[in-house]
Amino acid sequence: MAVGIITYNPGESVLQRVRETASGGYKVYIFDNSPENALIRDYTHSTDAGASQVTYLTCGKNVGLGYGLAAVCAHAYYDSFPTLLFFDQDTVYSSMTLDYISGFYTENIGLTDKYSSIVFNSKSLDAPAAEGPAVKDVRLAINSGSLYFLANLKKMNWHSTKYFVDCVDYEFCLSSSNHHLKIGEHSATPGFDHCSEQGDTRYKVFGVVLPMRAYSCPRIWDSYSASTKLIFKAIGTGNFTYAVEFSKSIHKYLFVQFYVRIAKLFHLKGC
Repeated sequence: MAVGIITYNPGESVLQRVRETASGGYKVYIFDNSPENALIRDYTHSTDAGASQVTYLTCGKNVGLGYGLAAVCAHAYYDSFPTLLFFDQDTVYSSMTLDYISGFYTENIGLTDKYSSIVFNSKSLDAPAAEGPAVKDVRLAINSGSLYFLANLKKMNWHSTKYFVDCVDYEFCLSSSNHHLKIGEHSATPGFDHCSEQGDTRYKVFGVVLPMRAYSCPRIWDSYSASTKLIFKAIGTGNFTYAVEFSKSIHKYLFVQFYVRIAKLFHLKGC
């Protein structure tokens, strides 16, 4: 199992995770969208014991997530890795996380026949293990924490490079469905934390406390435009189920962006 990370102006915590991953014996593929920030590049050229385990990639500028994901996955595939585990730079994980997912893949290698990826998270880590199957089929999943089955991604022509940041993950889900492959989710992954470095604030929504973040107007417009483009793509490929899923997702996103501004105004923060 290889590990892939896309960086953009990373901090020391990102470098520390890269160092620990490489020192743990995992091959790391890094696509750097801010090469003028020398933090990661200098490490890959250093004499650190794990630096030789890192392949550094860049286009010399910020080309977004679509290009980055296609690059790290394709490089790992042509280096003969069957899988690549991808993390956003602000997702926290540990060596225990990596060993757990690597072992899970080894014990469930047959999943490659039907799935393009399995997304790992810790949503139900505290729930009893007997509750439900190890892998639950889902229609939508985020990139971070996804274990990609690279032979299947090659059949799909990798991730789309037509999406910059927003909807890169959802386009992958649509492409998987159109290639008759499923997306799975495993929600009991130890050491996995996708929240603490995200910068979200917790707000009350109808009595329930949820993490939210207010994005800028240009970012909201980019999300709306990408989602609309994806809805039409789903309709054009005859996948009306995903057209409905994308429509629900963007309406939920717009509601959150509206609500978080109202919540700030009326001080509705959760604990």
